[in-house]
Amino acid sequence: MHFRFSKQKSIFLIGYGIGFLLPLLFVLLRNIFVTDPIVSEPLLWQPEYYLNKKPRQEEVVLQLWKKKNKTSDPNNITYHAWLVMKSLKLHKVDLDKYLYGLQTEDEAKEKTIEWNWLKHRVSITCVVFIDQLKLGKSIKVTWGKRCNNIYFFGHRLKDTELPIINVGVKIVSSWQLLCEAMNYIWNDLADQLEWIIFVKDDTMIIPENLRYMVAPLDHRHDYYLGHPVVLWGQVYNIAQSGYVLSKGALNKLIQMFNTTEKCIKGGKYWKKEDYYLGKHLSSLHIYPSDTRDQYLRGTFHGYSLQNLLWGVAKPGYYFTHALYPIKRECCSPTSITFSVGEPDKMYMFNYMLYHLYVLNGESRFGSVPAKVSIREENVWRVALKEEFNITHLSDMSSDAYYEIWHSRYSEPEQLKISKNYRMTPDALNCLLASYKARNQSAFDCRTKSVADSTKN
Repeated sequence: MHFRFSKQKSIFLIGYGIGFLLPLLFVLLRNIFVTDPIVSEPLLWQPEYYLNKKPRQEEVVLQLWKKKNKTSDPNNITYHAWLVMKSLKLHKVDLDKYLYGLQTEDEAKEKTIEWNWLKHRVSITCVVFIDQLKLGKSIKVTWGKRCNNIYFFGHRLKDTELPIINVGVKIVSSWQLLCEAMNYIWNDLADQLEWIIFVKDDTMIIPENLRYMVAPLDHRHDYYLGHPVVLWGQVYNIAQSGYVLSKGALNKLIQMFNTTEKCIKGGKYWKKEDYYLGKHLSSLHIYPSDTRDQYLRGTFHGYSLQNLLWGVAKPGYYFTHALYPIKRECCSPTSITFSVGEPDKMYMFNYMLYHLYVLNGESRFGSVPAKVSIREENVWRVALKEEFNITHLSDMSSDAYYEIWHSRYSEPEQLKISKNYRMTPDALNCLLASYKARNQSAFDCRTKSVADSTKN
């Protein structure tokens, strides 16, 4: 009996030890082999938008640029320093004058505007993976027109209005679709490629801001931009926010995966193409860059603006496993992507970004009345001439004009003909004679010489 009791006690202690020591061992191993910078502050993941803050006027400097500035590479500098290096200088444009001023030399004016100048010097190729045809069509007629080149790729999708590219081979994973798309683009446009951004169809891109970000960088070097997270020990830019590859980085990937067989072997899980992309780039020593600005605000966003600005997004590995976590304030004024899950919202944001004009305090043309050929104080004289054919009383006072006008209309400001009265020639002559003789009482003229219009 004593032996049986000791045996049961030993089994209990062994089991307890295993249950306690095994999880502890896993934690120690994870700390040794996995570098996962989970956000330690409880609210750090939650973005916050300060509506009452005064706007910052200084240049938006990306963390990528700040880090690269420590090197001697002349291309890795801030945007404005890059312009100075090219002997270029920015000049402010009066928005009202630009929008509402004289429309002369439009072509020359367009070429001098910064966004258009950048479009001709920084080539952005947009690659969209289509799941919903309606979203793809909305992209085609909104922000898609602002890319230098755009490709739509789909899996078993066809549409007469949307030029969806089917790569012509059997697709077994989302990674293979991405891999085949990269090969297709490289074979079709290799000479013109500079920067390539990959997004899903529920994402909106602001190409102008992407050009602002990458203009100082050399596309022949290796760059991998987006919103990086750490999952299973691997760092990668999440597809939810979109990701950007430079031509240099894409070239190295194509050399690794230049056949369909190699693409198939590169990844087997359907919805983890972004993870596999980060993994393969890491093997080439190409890692995600920090794309936050100097206030640690993000530029690639995998959530809608409603969620980001109001801070209602639930904490997930998108935030808690972020390699470069944002510091509560969202979002950078040079943001590049955000989620738009409905076609009508795609149109709405496109209108607000590119077609809605806001006249700020420095504006002039939007708040000054248009020039008129007749001065306000002379309007009544013109009315007398046109309504009564009176031209010989150049010294007629405004009071006299009121009496004459009131004899025909119910109220001057309404310009509404009275139903019950009409002016007779005798009444008009009486009024004119009365005011010419400086007689300030014309009541008799108006009451005795006006006929009832209801009588025939």
